[in-house]
Amino acid sequence: MLLAIGDVVRDRQDDALGTVAGMASGVVLLRLNDTVRPVPSANVEMVARAVKPRTPTVDVANLCFVALGLIGGVVMGTAVAQLGGGAFLVSSVTFTSAVTVISALTSLFLRPRRIRV
Repeated sequence: MLLAIGDVVRDRQDDALGTVAGMASGVVLLRLNDTVRPVPSANVEMVARAVKPRTPTVDVANLCFVALGLIGGVVMGTAVAQLGGGAFLVSSVTFTSAVTVISALTSLFLRPRRIRV
């Protein structure tokens, strides 16, 4: 299970709801009211994910990634067209290249910070 600080989890032993305050080897620190207690990671069940609000910086980064992906796709499609590829091959390479570049940049720079427990 992937957890991040701020996720809402439930302790299976006593059905207590709390937020993840930290993580250690095999232990999740669970914040309940004003206290923090260690809970074995096997006893933790995910209830809700903490979601940060989108910022203008993230929106601009996504827009730049889309632009770079489209440029990369057009460059690759042009290269295939110059080698004599048909219309279907050119469009397939263009689309695949654009999607690959966009997803790679997004996962590299805007990935969620989750830790496997």
